[in-house]
Amino acid sequence: MAAQTRAYNSATILVVDDDPRIRELLRSSLEAEGFNVLEAGTSEELYNRLDDSTVDLITMDVLLERENGLDLVRDIRLLSEIPIILVTGRVDLIDTVLGLELGADDYITKPFLIRELIARVRSVLRRSRQTQSNATTTMSQPLAESNVVVCFGNWTLIPAARELRDVDDTIVNLTTAEYDLLEIFVSSPQRVLSREHLMGRLTGRDWNPSDRVVDNHVAQLRKKIEPPDGLEWIKTVRGTGYMFTGKATRQKQTEF
Repeated sequence: MAAQTRAYNSATILVVDDDPRIRELLRSSLEAEGFNVLEAGTSEELYNRLDDSTVDLITMDVLLERENGLDLVRDIRLLSEIPIILVTGRVDLIDTVLGLELGADDYITKPFLIRELIARVRSVLRRSRQTQSNATTTMSQPLAESNVVVCFGNWTLIPAARELRDVDDTIVNLTTAEYDLLEIFVSSPQRVLSREHLMGRLTGRDWNPSDRVVDNHVAQLRKKIEPPDGLEWIKTVRGTGYMFTGKATRQKQTEF
């Protein structure tokens, strides 16, 4: 995700709280530390921010006026691995434990010192970036050097030949970018990959929100590997990037 590829203080933080005074306090404090800050007071605003921007970390008030912050944590975690810090009252510690079980990364209780919140933000971003770095090291190991094929569904990816074959052993015509993108996905199934990460792997340059290169390559790849019955190999993760949903099995290479 984007949080793992930027300097901590240039990360984008989404502050979710139904109290505009709290949002303004957190915005001004985080911006003073160099962070980019977005705000949301409702779930609709939250998902709009995730759709429109690359978010590196979310601070989430547990007790929103009209919605349960824990429900939002659960829903976000089904779609994305964006780090989440819960903001809760001291009487809500049971809910905080539940929030951590649902996938939140940390919590802070009210009232809190701004310096403590900023320290927790940096700590979570640091852990998140280290996790992504470890995953990137694993994903960057070239499949072509390991004498394996990768099978998913009715497809067989042959890294040594840079080929994709269907169930009838027919070679599918993939562009260089489409093949590279597919190899990245099958090397890391069930993991959310940010557009920024995919852009860096494909082109070696930075991604920006107006750049549709990755999205266009994904769209073309989907047309070639996803059947018309609605099976989705590559899932869009709102506000983040994409996830390969299939089970990719590595096998020793045989003659083709």
